[in-house]
Amino acid sequence: MASFRKPNDLLDAYKNGLPGTRWEEHMFEYLMENSKYGYFSDGADKIKGSGKGKLALPFKSVLKFDKKAFTERQSTGDCVSHSTRNAVDLTRAVEIDIKGEREGWHHRGATEAIYGARGHGGQGMSCARASSFVSQNGGVILRKNYPGIADFSKYNGSMGAKWGSRGLPDKVIDEAEKHQIKTVSLIRTVEEARDALANGYGLSVCSGYGFSSKRDSKGIARKSGSWAHAMAWIAVDDTHERHNETLFLVQNSWGLWNSGPKVHDQPDGSFWIRESDAAGMLRGNGAYAYSAFNGFKPQKLPDIGFIDYL
Repeated sequence: MASFRKPNDLLDAYKNGLPGTRWEEHMFEYLMENSKYGYFSDGADKIKGSGKGKLALPFKSVLKFDKKAFTERQSTGDCVSHSTRNAVDLTRAVEIDIKGEREGWHHRGATEAIYGARGHGGQGMSCARASSFVSQNGGVILRKNYPGIADFSKYNGSMGAKWGSRGLPDKVIDEAEKHQIKTVSLIRTVEEARDALANGYGLSVCSGYGFSSKRDSKGIARKSGSWAHAMAWIAVDDTHERHNETLFLVQNSWGLWNSGPKVHDQPDGSFWIRESDAAGMLRGNGAYAYSAFNGFKPQKLPDIGFIDYL
């Protein structure tokens, strides 16, 4: 299986058709049928419209606990596992931050078990299968050593890659099942994505949209080309102060691959996208929000401000 050493290698690979994401109709149907709130609208009545006019930066809760949380760079076609992990970590971090229980963070999530559950030996994974794993058929593995099971303390793309065709070891599945995401729901509209992020629920988005490696003066990247790729959405700006559309902050998993101005202390490797591009990405039925609760309850995000982290 291919291994990518540099960010430019990843960019070129996706431009040339690397299948980081795959569509699996049966997994999509399985997830929808086996999720209590398969569609976000079914479990989010209490937060509908709550993000209107707001700037929400929930990624800052993640950085409060782990300033290098978004720096892991994928080395194979496992973008779905990185996107899913980043979205789940955002949800976890916001809940812990709201409760003021710093000791509850422990470690960022690991990607290897998610990618190892993709069901085949080639590149890429469906977002539905990854979402099913963290919520139903597996769970969340942390980036630490599990003696006698596996060492996840450092990212190892080849580990997840080799498990694809043979399946995950039973001990890894048993450990993952101890910590499952309670609610996974399909996001279909810009308004749903806005409200989810405004309440601290992370999004993982599979799509065919590619973007420029250069941000403009407002931190926004224009649509450019096509990638079969998954990336996490980690913030939203619905104030219309920078642009006359809702903006979403997208976190890539390629390390420092892009350049240009940044706003609101956004992490390296991230970029803002316009509402029109976001809407197109959501039409592919590959965007999922994650909640640690039964459904999506209102959450007031911590007033972190623009400060230097650890």
